[in-house]
Amino acid sequence: MEQWWKRAGVIFAGGAVGTACRALLLHALDQQTVALAVVNLTGCLLIGVVSGWWGARTSLLRLFLAVGGVGAFTSWSSLALQGIQDPVATVVVVVEALAGVGAAGLGHLLGARTQRRRRPA
Repeated sequence: MEQWWKRAGVIFAGGAVGTACRALLLHALDQQTVALAVVNLTGCLLIGVVSGWWGARTSLLRLFLAVGGVGAFTSWSSLALQGIQDPVATVVVVVEALAGVGAAGLGHLLGARTQRRRRPA
């Protein structure tokens, strides 16, 4: 097992990259509700791919990508805040959450399938 500071360091580095990517994407798209949906659903798909690829194994790269990178890239708390501030947006919150679960499941299947293809027979 890696030392705790190595694990914390890669999570921190991944978080910095994920946050920067989210900020760039949110800045590039004018409509914040749409931009946030793109960020969250893309993050769900990516976390699913990482989950399917690595399975139950943990590595520094997985920590960098999933815990740090995707964890900082997505912003489910902002989505929840949108739903509270505008009751009509509650429908958006529910639909996006359900779509996120579906995207994560799809990503997991894709990651697992890709990993199986890489393993020698």
